Amino acid sequence: MNKSELIKEVALKGQLSFKEAADAVDAIIETIAETMHKGEGVTLVGFGTFVVQERKARNGRNPATGGSMIIPAKRQVKFRPGSKMKLE
Repeated sequence: MNKSELIKEVALKGQLSFKEAADAVDAIIETIAETMHKGEGVTLVGFGTFVVQERKARNGRNPATGGSMIIPAKRQVKFRPGSKMKLE
């Protein structure tokens, strides 16, 4: 399912117009992204949790040259599925 298919489903299930559903989905995505950029997590009970993890700098290898290189530290988003998302 892509974003436009999700918007159609939200419009049908929420009895909204396509424009209202698109605005709602965009607002949710934007709010989650803004919260993640602040370094905070987002928990949607039953759906899952988005958390920001700090990754340390580490040594790696350049596959083109075989030489050693340092991979810089970065922040990464992780998703932990909730109870309704787990498949049996």
